[in-house]
Amino acid sequence: VWVQKKDEAEIKAAFEKTLTVRKLSPQAKELADMYFFETLVRVHRAGEGAPYDGIKPAGTEVEPGIEAADKAVETGAIDPLIKDISESIADSIREKFNEVVEKKKHAGKSVNAGREYVEAYVTFIHYVEKIHMDISASDMHHGKAKETKQEVQHKH
Repeated sequence: VWVQKKDEAEIKAAFEKTLTVRKLSPQAKELADMYFFETLVRVHRAGEGAPYDGIKPAGTEVEPGIEAADKAVETGAIDPLIKDISESIADSIREKFNEVVEKKKHAGKSVNAGREYVEAYVTFIHYVEKIHMDISASDMHHGKAKETKQEVQHKH
């Protein structure tokens, strides 16, 4: 279930090879199992459009976002995750915005101050843009393309 239908044949072939080779010796079994798991993870990651960067050793720390999302699925409670992410994003936007506003007050005092303002402005704008792009990409990936303002106006 962790691979797409189009990749099923590749996984079945890798599994069959693994079953044949693992009978040869304990070392062959270990190598064949690793081959199969690496193939499975590589194909799964490719199906997500993500690069394969190897199998992580047991005990490897999971990214906090993944851990929080897994916990939401495990508990069936999404609101704590939404609250944490929303607050983190809001805090980060507010922090970058406040830096822009503060730097803007002094931007005309010197070239260096102006450059500091521009740097803060660009960081802020790109951060907000990335959030919007990530949301839009997620919507498009899940077939929830939103109409643009122009499309809505054109219909009415």
